[in-house]
Amino acid sequence: MEPVDKVRARTNALADLGLTPCANSSEIREAWRQIAFHSHPDHKDGDSSGFSRAKAAYDFLRKEGLATKAGASSGSPQPRRPRLKKRIIELPQEDIAACKAMLNPHQVLPHMHNERDVEEMPDACVSDHVPDAVGCYGRHLTYFVTTPVNHGANRVALPTTVLSSTRHTEAEILSFQSKDTGAGEVIIPDTIRERKFPGAKSVRIRFDADQDIRDQFWLAG
Repeated sequence: MEPVDKVRARTNALADLGLTPCANSSEIREAWRQIAFHSHPDHKDGDSSGFSRAKAAYDFLRKEGLATKAGASSGSPQPRRPRLKKRIIELPQEDIAACKAMLNPHQVLPHMHNERDVEEMPDACVSDHVPDAVGCYGRHLTYFVTTPVNHGANRVALPTTVLSSTRHTEAEILSFQSKDTGAGEVIIPDTIRERKFPGAKSVRIRFDADQDIRDQFWLAG
């Protein structure tokens, strides 16, 4: 059910209980108690139409969390926020090519460092990486890199404008040291994320990311 349909369903359910859209949980429970007593088929010569409609409305509101005692002090029902949708964006080939060009050892490159970075290493000692897709969960980003992390110095070029409306793709290079080799995850520090990834709440990089890693992204959370 889409969010707008849920709002409409809640409004209709409250109306079936004789309530306005701003009714709180105490009012919802009291309205149901009154209807359950006065409109019960035993009091209506077997007519259950009004009772059935009210019961269905109350059951729906209770399932939505609007008729619980915990919400009685809130003063108004608090609709549950719609679940964020996940999506995986396959990066265009031109973006991947632009990231690879940034990692060209013959170019003078800007560097983005985290707290564990060391001084710039000789090119022959550096392992370079480029993502081929980005997982989006609201404003949380996960970059999928198919190559594994290597022991020592690593660099990864990341498109940073995934969440912005600009058509021009911008990218940054993140340099870091690794003590391990293979699959792994790097979380970009908040100080860098806030400056370099507009609109993102968190940024992660998953290395050696095969289809199983992508499936885990869909199933997590």
